Amino acid sequence: MAVKEVAILMEKHQGKPGDGSCVGRKGLAILKSKLETSPSSSPSSSSPKLKCPKVPKRLREMVKGAEDCYAPKLISLGPYYHGESRLAEGEELKLKLAKDYIQNYCKEIVDAFYDKISSIITELKDYYDEMSTKKYDDDEFTVMMVVDGCALLSYILNVCLGSKHGSFSIRYQDISVLYRDALLLENQLPYQLLLELMKMMRFEWTNDLWTAMFLEFFGINDESIFQEFMGMESNSCHGGLFPRASRKSNLESAGNKSESKPCHHLLDLFRRNFLGEERSSSSGSQTGNENLEGTWSVRDVKEVMASFRNVKELMDAGIRIKRSPTRHLRDISFRSNGITACLKIPPITIDSSTKAMFLNLIAYEMSSNVPHDFISYLRFLDSLIDHADDVKELQSIGILQNNLGTHEEVAIFFNTVSTNLESNFHAYKDVRVKIRKHLQSHYNSKAKMWMTQCLDTYFDSPWTIITWVGAFVALFLTFVQTYYIVFPQSR
Repeated sequence: MAVKEVAILMEKHQGKPGDGSCVGRKGLAILKSKLETSPSSSPSSSSPKLKCPKVPKRLREMVKGAEDCYAPKLISLGPYYHGESRLAEGEELKLKLAKDYIQNYCKEIVDAFYDKISSIITELKDYYDEMSTKKYDDDEFTVMMVVDGCALLSYILNVCLGSKHGSFSIRYQDISVLYRDALLLENQLPYQLLLELMKMMRFEWTNDLWTAMFLEFFGINDESIFQEFMGMESNSCHGGLFPRASRKSNLESAGNKSESKPCHHLLDLFRRNFLGEERSSSSGSQTGNENLEGTWSVRDVKEVMASFRNVKELMDAGIRIKRSPTRHLRDISFRSNGITACLKIPPITIDSSTKAMFLNLIAYEMSSNVPHDFISYLRFLDSLIDHADDVKELQSIGILQNNLGTHEEVAIFFNTVSTNLESNFHAYKDVRVKIRKHLQSHYNSKAKMWMTQCLDTYFDSPWTIITWVGAFVALFLTFVQTYYIVFPQSR
């Protein structure tokens, strides 16, 4: 209803003179003023969110004792932690790496780098929080962007090309720290900056090639697609950088895994490829008249999101849990044959660096205009894990690789890391609906419960199946032998 229509309706209901109508008119004037000056609710009028935001204050308050998961330990990238005294060693390392990139990989001199980045410095500043950029003038910010961007690209190139870290005085224990620092939300560089710096290399590399290299650096590629495409041996450094066209199809398949929208930064690129390609609600083995789309009531949402409690409940209902063929987090599927079913989940490794990576991905989804798909994955896994026994079962299947500590510590980690976070209801909705329907069908049929119990008791492993087959064969041979004894063949 328009503002004027609201005002007309309220004027019709005003009191008569002498009964407080003056007060009513004053209140009406205030209400009309507020409605007329209020911002429009259309999506186009909403202010865009920063592409390189800071960690939301709400998340810092929700997850206690996680402050060290958001701040870099060795090297700062961007303005948020620039110039901190504890990162002085990293500043020296950045200068060495930036010099290596300009001198050994690029055809341009320093002047060209400075001129190019200074021409887009206003756009780069808009990526960050204004309070963090206003203390730098354009010249200072340009120098920061050139040094940080060149240093990051140099380190990634040296890692992917198999260069020795000793030439930059990088200690072995710092390698994992540098990798961790490159995935922190408040330590990101605009992808636009990296693209401009990459264009200055003496060799023309496609965006797909750089995407494959970044994924190689983050360990997402199962095979060294980057080195395979370049035709390089693992011990090569700066030589042999001429692409081989015969490998281009493999490279493009790696690059096309990212979403069509331009990346904001490397954490965004990592998230997209970590999640994998988006799956429609109807993908997988949808059967029957399952209404996975359309209007959903609050009751439907609650039922779907609370469809099961843990791994043990699913296994008691005849649901077997297996590994998905890929490691992409969206690759979760469910198939039911009426009595038993199969839930496939991608494998994941949990170690000391996982918490920082998870919290920064959570922070990015909370502070950006992207779906909460990673948060939804954590909530889904949390619904499977209640106790240490659930972790033990998932580890025996090969879904969880626990390098963190005890099974109890992993269970606590998943039960707390996504607490009170808002997930994307549409993520894994089809899987949750199918699980709920299977559970309802199972517990509403005593025959199915009995058959499931028999399968679990007598056919729960290949050894029991072999035993039953052996017993059947022995019984059959005994029957045949008895038959020929009773009814001997006449010659």
